[in-house]
Amino acid sequence: MPARHSLIAIGSVTLMLLLGACAPDRGTEAEAADAAALAPAIETPAPAPRPVVAEQPAPAPAPIVCATCGVVSSISAVQQEGRGTGIGAVAGAVVGGVVGNQVGGGSGRKIATAAGAIGGALLGNNIEKKRNSSSYYEITIDMEGGGQQFITVPDATGISVGSRVTVQGGNIALR
Repeated sequence: MPARHSLIAIGSVTLMLLLGACAPDRGTEAEAADAAALAPAIETPAPAPRPVVAEQPAPAPAPIVCATCGVVSSISAVQQEGRGTGIGAVAGAVVGGVVGNQVGGGSGRKIATAAGAIGGALLGNNIEKKRNSSSYYEITIDMEGGGQQFITVPDATGISVGSRVTVQGGNIALR
C-alpha cells in the first residue's frame, strides 16, 4: 500500500496544481483591482483653473421718464392783430364829422366835415383794431419722453429758455 499512498499523494498534488492553474491568483487579482482603481485618478488630468473674471458693477437702473415733464427750448412773442367790427369806424366818422363841421364856412365847411368824417372813420377803425388786438407767447417744450409740445400762454412771466416745466391739459407750470 505504500505505493498507493504515494500515488494518491501524487494525484492530490497534481489535482491541486491543476486547480491552481485554473483558479486566478487572489493576490494578483486584488493588486489588479487596486491598480485599476488608482489608474483613472492618475491618468485623469486635473481640471484647468477657471480664469478670474473681474466683477462688473450692476447696470444702473433705467431713469424714470416723466411723461408730462420737459424743458423750455424757445419762447416767441406773437402779436395778433384785432378785427374791426365797424363800430369804431362809425364812431370815428361821427366825431370827425362834428370836428370838421366846426372848421370854415360854406363849401369849405362841407369839405372839412366830409374830410373829418372820413379821417375819423379810418382813425376809429384803427383804434378799435388795436383795442381788440392781443399778444400771447408760443412756448416750445422738449419733452423728457421725446418729442415736443407747443403751448400758447397769455403771459410768460417767470418762464425762460431752459426752464424745467410740466405740461398738463394745455397748461404749463414750473417744476
